[in-house]
Amino acid sequence: MVRYLFVQTDKKLETAIKRYSMRASMAVPDLPRQTEVVVIGGGCMGASIAFHLARRDVDVVLLEKGHIASGATGHSGALVRQHYESRVGIRLARKSLEFFQRFRKETGFSCDFRTTGFLSGTRERDLPAFEALFELLRSQGVKAERLTPSDAKGMEPQLDVSDYEALVHDPDAGYADPIATARGFAEAAAVQGARVLDHHAVSSIGTRSGRVTGVKVRGEGALSCERVVVAAGNWTRDFLASLGPPLPVRYVRGDVAILRRPGDFGPPPKIHFDFYGNTYSRPDGEKDTLCGYMDTDPKKAARSHELVETLPAATARDLRARLAKRFPRMAEAQPRGGWSGAYDVTPDSYPILDRFGPEGLFVAVGFSGHGFKLSPEVGRLLGEFVATGRRPEALEPLRVSRFDEGQLVQPDAPFPGRRRRRLP
Repeated sequence: MVRYLFVQTDKKLETAIKRYSMRASMAVPDLPRQTEVVVIGGGCMGASIAFHLARRDVDVVLLEKGHIASGATGHSGALVRQHYESRVGIRLARKSLEFFQRFRKETGFSCDFRTTGFLSGTRERDLPAFEALFELLRSQGVKAERLTPSDAKGMEPQLDVSDYEALVHDPDAGYADPIATARGFAEAAAVQGARVLDHHAVSSIGTRSGRVTGVKVRGEGALSCERVVVAAGNWTRDFLASLGPPLPVRYVRGDVAILRRPGDFGPPPKIHFDFYGNTYSRPDGEKDTLCGYMDTDPKKAARSHELVETLPAATARDLRARLAKRFPRMAEAQPRGGWSGAYDVTPDSYPILDRFGPEGLFVAVGFSGHGFKLSPEVGRLLGEFVATGRRPEALEPLRVSRFDEGQLVQPDAPFPGRRRRRLP
């Protein structure tokens, strides 16, 4: 049995997002003819699920049509934060952050997690909603700190706090390398006995008498199994269209720009959410800042979910101008590229983690921009569900039937009121 997927080298690179192929450096085992569980999708979610299943001594095969992290994961903003407005989101995020902090100990590999801290502020009119959210975060175990504008200015000298009445600081938040994270999960799964196969595209899922019987791999033949987990990101909805009712998932565009900070900016900034300027930002290595739009209207569905590896110059300029209203020195930042991807968005902007269609089929879809940061805990919980057949209590609010039942996940402390849902 092949025990290691590939050998990772220790390289210091300028940015956290590394673009390279694994194909030349990996040992590829043959496609087996039988296994217990097939996981479809080699992003952070599928790799996490495979890792947690293998950890439970489940015989698992992970199949990826490209290479590990070649889809949305490889272009994730990779923020790791706990600043959610519902208990469901906070609990998943808190457990996932704890895993990121001990990623090497858990997996034996590095995800290059970097603690930066998180800041976000409120204007006077939204102070009551801010206080309610702050208390919710604290009640759920988040080490949130309430700051005055002068406190925040001392912590983040380049930040314009002139319109803020108060700010929240999460000292534990940070970001990771999304490719290293997915690769780390995949390598760790292989060490635990999983078979991880990239460039193996699944063409269909076989069923008989209402039960899953296996999958067909393009150009390779059939692989028999008892259970299948589909965690194929934006391809999941259409791939499963013939196996059950339509999944309530829309695709919403998400633009990201990489900006080189001016040389006199100072130390890398913290993650910052600007609800009023509609931007989120984080450092990307020692010199760059990654920036995107916070709110994207889920009602405006995109025609395509394909990744576009470039960003229009006008979009990059707009993001820079918005960011410069909060960090004035960024007005002189140099655009260094970007991309336009798509979020798979559900009506409540929370994922579907459940059985679906024929017996033995499970789905992880609709992460609405939250998938990367939640992948450790979601992988653990869904791994438990698939391995035991018993739904963990934490996954009950994320069942697929909640939409028909009118039981959508609701914010426990919305901030600010009357706004679109936050996606990054």
